[in-house]
Amino acid sequence: MGKKRLVMIGNGMAGMKAIEEICNIAPEMFDITIFGAERHPNYNRILLSKVLSGEMQVEEIILHDEKWYQERGITLHLGSKVTGIRRGRRSVIADDGTEALYDALIIATGANPVMIPIPGVDKEGVVTFRSIDDCQR
Repeated sequence: MGKKRLVMIGNGMAGMKAIEEICNIAPEMFDITIFGAERHPNYNRILLSKVLSGEMQVEEIILHDEKWYQERGITLHLGSKVTGIRRGRRSVIADDGTEALYDALIIATGANPVMIPIPGVDKEGVVTFRSIDDCQR
């Protein structure tokens, strides 16, 4: 019997902790595919303020570089937002048309920042602060 197909939507700290544990406990159990909407591999979001202040570089907060995924045979789709789950087909589909079949699915998408409804929130230069792209903006 072949490996089961595990797909994870999201590439953040919580979901990646689950993937780490799966890789440690049962590395031969799954063929793993991960979709991350951001263009960067998994990083420590808590340290974003240090990147913003210039104390650290983006590379310093990366928790799992692309080599880490490759060494474990994990298929990683960066900058690829999942737009649909086809339960009957047991697949996910991304905004770029990529489709991945699954036997097991983890949805670990985190949260979206909310702009509080106050005057000036719509002005140029007012941004949320949750991602590397936000730091760069």
